[in-house]
Amino acid sequence: MLLVDNSRAVTGALNALRHATLSLQESGLAFVYVLPKGSAARPVLEADGYIVHELPFVEISRRKGDLLRYPFALLLNGWRLWRLAKREKARIIHLNDFYNLTGYLAQALSFGRLRVITHVRFLPQSLVQPLARTWRWLSGRLASRTVCVSQAVGRYFDGVVNAQVVYDPLPSTERYPLPQHLPRLDGSVELLYLSNYIPGKGQDLALAAFRRAYAQDARLRLRFVGGDMGMAKNQEFRQRLEAEVQQAGLGGVVRFEGFAADVEHIIKVADILLNFSESESFSLTCLDALFFGTPLIASDCGGPAELFESGQSGLLVPNRDVAAMAAAINRLAADAELRARFAAAGRAFVRQKFAPANTYEALGRLYRQVLAKKAG
Repeated sequence: MLLVDNSRAVTGALNALRHATLSLQESGLAFVYVLPKGSAARPVLEADGYIVHELPFVEISRRKGDLLRYPFALLLNGWRLWRLAKREKARIIHLNDFYNLTGYLAQALSFGRLRVITHVRFLPQSLVQPLARTWRWLSGRLASRTVCVSQAVGRYFDGVVNAQVVYDPLPSTERYPLPQHLPRLDGSVELLYLSNYIPGKGQDLALAAFRRAYAQDARLRLRFVGGDMGMAKNQEFRQRLEAEVQQAGLGGVVRFEGFAADVEHIIKVADILLNFSESESFSLTCLDALFFGTPLIASDCGGPAELFESGQSGLLVPNRDVAAMAAAINRLAADAELRARFAAAGRAFVRQKFAPANTYEALGRLYRQVLAKKAG
């Protein structure tokens, strides 16, 4: 399989597929990754033992230069991907991005011998609809399977015969002891926001909610952790957040950090994990928090609602509702016993719902079905 991903840095989407294929390699399936030129994710995949190739992908954007280059880059990269598939003797191209169309061109150049699997990791309802409907039509007509990462995504594909839901897997290892959620010596309550700095990922909402919650409870502390993927708009977004913190006089209780590889440790040292993204198809960060035993507060923005039971193993708040976010923070920060109950219930819930049979084993069955169809 050639696994094509547009990530220029390590993202949740890439990690989800990477963790699934690491487990599936033991069953005899072979995987080669294809990334954009200069992607910071390459050394991570190579450390896992994968062969990694790079292509100069160009994505559709509002920039005129990208729009002008896109058709030519698409044709050229489709041809390059076809040549790469021939060289690697690949039988399947798995597109880990809904909008990457190079696999369909490579399939056409192979006269249909290559099979395409399209993985939908965006919430299509939140995208520009003429584009989203076009991509849905292409995956429905040309892909052997359209993999939806959640039921929230799957609803957009009602009536598409080749679409099915396959959840992302749980982390494969756990290196640190379970968090005890004991009171800190200084009495503080640590909130963690773990996400790349991207507009729409909710850091601005989290900061607004924190300011309200902190006015009620001065024990609160907030830690932002994430990368900017080397993109100017993301760097500007982080700078605006930092400036807001300084203007509000919160520099002593809110801190900003860059990308961190040891996600488990960061999650386990926090008292509460926040995720107030405006649109999420799944949210690997929320899944990790539940798996590692840290209480979760998440916005009702798509996939996160499927990961836990609100009121039993976490708190789900209305999307973009800063007042509700602040109230949830204050409620959970004030009740250590409730945090401990949520942590235990969340760990149990995700281990049952996201067992291997529903995640990477289901993806493995899908691969074999497509391979069998090709062989026939």
